[in-house]
Amino acid sequence: MLILINELSSSFGFILIIIVLLSNQKIFKQMILKEDMSLGGKIFLSLLFGGLGILATYSGVDIMGAIANTREISVILGGLLGGPFVGTASGLIAGIHRYLIDPMGVTSLPCGLTTVIGGIFSGYLYTKTEFRERWKSGIMAGLVIVSLNMLLVLIMTKPVDLAIQIVKTILIPMELINTVGIVAILLLTENIFRDKEASAAKQAEIALNIADETLPYFLNPNKESYREICRIISQYSEADDVLITNRNRAVSSSRELTDEEDEIVREIIKDVEIVHCSHVLQINDLNKKYKEFKYKSLAASPICENNKTIGFLLICFNRNEKLAYKEEVLFQRLSRLISTQFELVKIQQLKKEATRSEIKALQNQINPHFLFNALNTLTSFVRQRPEKARELIVNLSDFLRYNIENSMKLIDISEEIEHVKSYVNIEQARFGDRISVIYDVDESLSCNVPALSIQPLVENSIKHGMKVNTKAEINRKIAIKITVQKNDFDSVEVVVEDDGIGISQEIINQLYQDRLGEKSIGLSNVHNRLKLIYGEGLTITRMERGTRISFVLTENENEEYILAGARYELFNN
Repeated sequence: MLILINELSSSFGFILIIIVLLSNQKIFKQMILKEDMSLGGKIFLSLLFGGLGILATYSGVDIMGAIANTREISVILGGLLGGPFVGTASGLIAGIHRYLIDPMGVTSLPCGLTTVIGGIFSGYLYTKTEFRERWKSGIMAGLVIVSLNMLLVLIMTKPVDLAIQIVKTILIPMELINTVGIVAILLLTENIFRDKEASAAKQAEIALNIADETLPYFLNPNKESYREICRIISQYSEADDVLITNRNRAVSSSRELTDEEDEIVREIIKDVEIVHCSHVLQINDLNKKYKEFKYKSLAASPICENNKTIGFLLICFNRNEKLAYKEEVLFQRLSRLISTQFELVKIQQLKKEATRSEIKALQNQINPHFLFNALNTLTSFVRQRPEKARELIVNLSDFLRYNIENSMKLIDISEEIEHVKSYVNIEQARFGDRISVIYDVDESLSCNVPALSIQPLVENSIKHGMKVNTKAEINRKIAIKITVQKNDFDSVEVVVEDDGIGISQEIINQLYQDRLGEKSIGLSNVHNRLKLIYGEGLTITRMERGTRISFVLTENENEEYILAGARYELFNN
């Protein structure tokens, strides 16, 4: 009996080796998780497990004309792992083969028939159990099918004495090896899958942690921030040094490189240029080729943009390191992470330039029209009222300097009010007492506001509320009230209210739908910038006479906005 158990165990070893080799394939995950499998995949598994059943028949042990074997292990595994199609097909393949190789054998018919039934039965059990419970079904299938085999041998084999002798000899070894083998392989497949999932989850966790910690440094790119990124990657990857390079040289390293090391890195980059995107190249014994280089091995993974290599992530070790599969996956993910972050920084820079262009468009709109009218006013004052002309020149100088220097910043609200006053003084010099402005500003307030957020609203009131370009409205007057007060919600409300001709509901709707044309670029620019910073833009109300425009400043959100670097494209600082 022990000799027979030993022989059957050797046959079981072949099946075990095949399952281990299969564990690295995509189809293995589909089997374990019962995922939908293509017809081609099912046919492949049917041939595989059916073939293993045939191999088990040939490697079996002849016992009085019967063949003691592990054929049932293959067929039952096919059904429990691959489902009804695979179980039935592999059972038919192995069962028919068993009968055809020895049609007149004493146990050929019962053994062939049992193999087919085993495939069908295990496929049925597949539909009734979850993968974590399949080992229990394996015990049932092993015991039931081997017992059925022995029962059919007793019924179909003649003479009966021979049948009884065969069953006595092979029953216990086949029950033991087949049942234990099925359960062992099912538990092994489950553990392999769990280990792979746990390893993948660990690598994903590391990659997410690195992404989370490096994001603030990508948002504010400079030499020191890239060095900090390298240090973070080095810490999580347990490397001795991490370098980020372009196609020619090191851009940053987790430590300061010497001039000699910098030259060596240039040579290493030439050696790793053959690496394509999504691959990792490992180099050992670096110190033999580059004696001045302190590291013995490195892993190089490309940093790509539009599927083109723009640089490399070099992860260095003081020892010769053989990378495991999970480490290769991690380094691939890290290089993809850096590639993605570079793409985001590039998009951010484009957004920054777009916002700069938008604000520049506002400046360009203000400068030609306003400057032309202001200079005409100055010309008349130089001859008649030179003192007033000097005052207006100072106001105009302050106004233009503010536009140029502060247009991309958050400034104290008192500076914005002074800017408004400079603008109003110039316009009052032009229109005289037709413009009156009341300032209801809490002088104790100290909060930041986006530059050029109040002055364009006042300009809008004067330009559109008076219809200054319409001859019929040449004598129209307008009163404007500017209110800046703290409200009950620990925030500051800014209101610009006038008694002009009023704004149309169509323009209000177009503003909220972001469809205002170039003539109202000042209004839409302020509205959109406020939305980017505070989440809400302008609130415009049509009054019985005139227009009320307001917005809210939330100081805490404002500070968090700057400190976090969110939407950094709006500012120079």
